[in-house]
Amino acid sequence: MNCLKATLDKGGFFLMTMGKIKAMKKTITKTIKAKEWPEKVVLAVSGGLDSMTLLDSLNRYRPDIDLVVAHVNYQLRGAASDDDEIFVRNQCQARQIPCYVKKVTAPGKSGVEAWARKVRYDFFDQVAKETGARAVVLAQHQDDQVETLLLQLIRGGLAQQKAGMIGQSDYYLRPFLDFSKEELKNYAKDNQVEWREDATNADPGYTGRNQLRHEIIPALATINAKAKEHLADFAKQEAVDQELLQNQAKTFLPVFQVDFHQVPKPWWEKTILLWLQNQGIYQVKNGQMVAILSLLANDQKPNGQVDLGDGWMMIKAYSQVQLIKEEKTVKNDRKPEELVLKLDQWQFFDRGQLLWTQKRPQKADQALVLPEHLVGVLTLSLAKKDDRVPLKIGTKSVRRLLIDKKIPVTLREKTWLLKDQSQAVLAVWLGQQTWYLPAGRDRPNVAKQWLVWRIEEN
Repeated sequence: MNCLKATLDKGGFFLMTMGKIKAMKKTITKTIKAKEWPEKVVLAVSGGLDSMTLLDSLNRYRPDIDLVVAHVNYQLRGAASDDDEIFVRNQCQARQIPCYVKKVTAPGKSGVEAWARKVRYDFFDQVAKETGARAVVLAQHQDDQVETLLLQLIRGGLAQQKAGMIGQSDYYLRPFLDFSKEELKNYAKDNQVEWREDATNADPGYTGRNQLRHEIIPALATINAKAKEHLADFAKQEAVDQELLQNQAKTFLPVFQVDFHQVPKPWWEKTILLWLQNQGIYQVKNGQMVAILSLLANDQKPNGQVDLGDGWMMIKAYSQVQLIKEEKTVKNDRKPEELVLKLDQWQFFDRGQLLWTQKRPQKADQALVLPEHLVGVLTLSLAKKDDRVPLKIGTKSVRRLLIDKKIPVTLREKTWLLKDQSQAVLAVWLGQQTWYLPAGRDRPNVAKQWLVWRIEEN
């Protein structure tokens, strides 16, 4: 009897404990109710299960929030895409929620996923700005988190984070990251939420994400039933770590851009990635990063470059780094290699403009004083590496002069020689950056003739 009572007591304790656990468990309803929300938000709604659950839960449990819906019709599935748009419009109308729609056409068959992502985020930002919303709410959930993390790991590329998504980034909010697709579906069924099914989501061969969803992740679950939850936890923790590293890299970035040697070497990689991302470069291969780090660390090679693909070049010029985009050369569009300067007529160049004038320049102008007794025409000739510049004793090649004056490699071919009518070199415009005057030249402080230039960065 006592034994039986003890068993019942244990059973009663077990049931009570499970009840407490269930009561403590997060639910969509509790999350939506408890979260602090801005007064006005934009909801990204596709019409699918996830976003319709988001729309219903916010509209149902937070009537104090001013909701605005944004929907993108990519027109990738013909009539089905238009039906999704109509469905979203009708659902918003039934709830008296403003609905903004953007209809677009893909530019081609390749890179559609990246294109679509940019289109929708640009549109969400636009709607938020137009409506005065303080946040954009996305319905991405735990399954999306796991799929995103695995895709990032598989695709590689140093510039892509390997931390999945975080609950809040800037003014983007993701309240469903702790909930599985199954939990969202249960909520939708319990609350009679309607949604649209995208038939392509059921095809494992349609995208890499689909293959992960239908084949790879279920296979991982056979190894460990909680594989999905563990991957989501890893992504969440990694996101925190990556944010800490990113913040530290931001503090190094201004110093790095002036003189990369002033940044500790262990931080070069993170700082370079941030620097490239700020300039729109998101795809960096491991081999490219190794080449960049090797170049920066090589003190025996003060100048060099690394090809980042798509016309982008990372340039090392002594203690500085630069990023340039190589433009395609257009046939029959060659610039002249020699110019005859005309009095009071501006000449325009890649990095500035130049004027030969007899008028004294304004205080803000930069002036190169030429010999007062100078007569005849002046010419500018595009310098060649083996051209010689006179010194007090002997001569020096233009190539050596550019190296000595630490002119970046990317600018050296823009060097011009200023010559008099006898073709004697009066001055050298080094990379259109600075002027060098050969030693021994007559350079009086006051002269009738002036060469004036302003350097204006493109």
